[in-house]
Amino acid sequence: MTVEHAVVAPNPVLSVVIPSVPAHDHSRTVEHLRSQTFTDPYEVLVVDDASLDRSAARNRGLESAAADVVALTDDDTAPPPEWLATIHRAFANNPDLVCLEGPVYGGCRSDVPRHYVGCNLAVRRADALAVGGFKSEFSEWREDVEFGWRMERDADGTCRFDPAMRMCHPSVPRTAFDATLEHELKTSYPHRYATIMNASVRKRLYRRCRSAGLTQPIHRLLNALGYRRSVGD
Repeated sequence: MTVEHAVVAPNPVLSVVIPSVPAHDHSRTVEHLRSQTFTDPYEVLVVDDASLDRSAARNRGLESAAADVVALTDDDTAPPPEWLATIHRAFANNPDLVCLEGPVYGGCRSDVPRHYVGCNLAVRRADALAVGGFKSEFSEWREDVEFGWRMERDADGTCRFDPAMRMCHPSVPRTAFDATLEHELKTSYPHRYATIMNASVRKRLYRRCRSAGLTQPIHRLLNALGYRRSVGD
């Protein structure tokens, strides 16, 4: 098992965890993280081990992190310069905050609360581990949503969506729709699923298109043409 300290800092105020499973080139993401406006010490951990699923990799990163607040992103994102400063400010100003999410733009889109997209999350490390971290049973589909909903339900604190906590995901996600795990999420959290995932006709239609494998090829074509549109799943 490999946990690479891509950015090292003594007594970091923030830790960033990047799961890279299986191994992908994460150098661009790390460079964006090295170019943050945040001036306090922070570390960047890359969990690079093909024997792990994405949930286990994130949990390994949480366990290895030195800071009380951990930001989570993926190995194919482009974190904006103010990303870490926004996260630090939110947690510093809200002592009861345990989980923070924000909008994602680019090839992956999400602009509504309570979707907890894994490339743009931040948590208090102790609270995330106390609820059991990410569940491997939901990898590689909806493990981030399930984690966020479990933080809402079980953690001793509040979860919040911050529009200022923006994340760029330039490429279309590699994750494929999994009907079995989607059904498991719906069965495990019926009220949340009904009020969040089925909140509109648009959401239901998008999910059906995603399950049929229609959305990702279209998004790749639109990305190639330089088109950007906000679409949430």
